[in-house]
Amino acid sequence: MDSRPNGSSESESLPVVNVNARFQSSDADVKFRSSDNVDFHIHKRNLEFATGGFPPSNTPSSLDEIVRLSESSTTLEILFQFVYPQRHPSLDKLGFDEVLRVAEAAEKYEVFAALTATHLMLREFLHSHSKQVLQFACIHRAALLVERLAPIMIDIPLSDIKGILMMCPSYFVEWSLFREQYLQLAIALAQSRPQHRCEHFNIFTRVVLNKLDKPSNLMMPNLENLFNIRSIGLENLQVCCATESRKWYFNVRERVAKIPSFTLEMADNQ
Repeated sequence: MDSRPNGSSESESLPVVNVNARFQSSDADVKFRSSDNVDFHIHKRNLEFATGGFPPSNTPSSLDEIVRLSESSTTLEILFQFVYPQRHPSLDKLGFDEVLRVAEAAEKYEVFAALTATHLMLREFLHSHSKQVLQFACIHRAALLVERLAPIMIDIPLSDIKGILMMCPSYFVEWSLFREQYLQLAIALAQSRPQHRCEHFNIFTRVVLNKLDKPSNLMMPNLENLFNIRSIGLENLQVCCATESRKWYFNVRERVAKIPSFTLEMADNQ
C-alpha cells in the first residue's frame, strides 16, 4: 500500500536543483553540483589551465553526468570566477567565515589565482581572527601568513597554540625561538636597569618593568609608548631623570633592533 500522503508524488521527494545564473553556458563540458543542489556548467579546458586539483582525471566531459562537490553554491560561485580569463571577483565585502571557506576550497582544488587573492584577504583578519588564520596557515603551510602572525600573537603563551603550531613542527620551533628572544631580553632588562637614585625615577622604572611581562611591549610602537613619561603619568620628572630614561630607552631599542625578524624561509623547506 502506498504510504505517501494523498496528492504527493515521487518527484516531490527529490531535491530541487537550480543552475547558477553565472555559469550556465551551453557549450560547457563539465557539470558540478554544490552541496545545496546548484549546478555549475564549467569549461574543462579552463580548469586544466587555471587549477592543479581540477578536474580529476575521471571527471566526465559531459553535462549529462554530474560531479558532486562538498562546497556550497556561494563558495563555488566565487571560486569558479577565478578559473576564467576575466576580472576576478572582489573579496573585500566578504566576512571572515566566507573568505575562509573560499580559501579552503582554493587550497583543496588548487585554484591558483584564488589562492593568492584569499591569502591576501586573510591578512585583514590577522588581529580579529588570529588563531583561525594561524590554523589555516599551518595546515596549508602558508608561511607568509604565519610570519605576519608571529609578532601579533607573541603575547599568547605557547601552551595555548601548541596544538596548532605542531601541525607543522618546523614552524613551532621557529616561533618558539623568536618569542624566546623577547622573553630573555625582558629578563635582562629587569636585571640591568639604570641605578639612578631619584625617587620619581624608581617609580618610572617599576612601571616600565611591570609591563615587560608582555613581549609585545618591546616592539614598536609599543616600545616608544612604554618609555613615554607622559603616557605613564609622570610628567614632573627632573631633568636628570628624563635624561636617564631616554638613555635607557635608546639602549633597549638598540638591543631590540638586533633581534632578527621572524622568517620561515628555511623552515618552510624542511
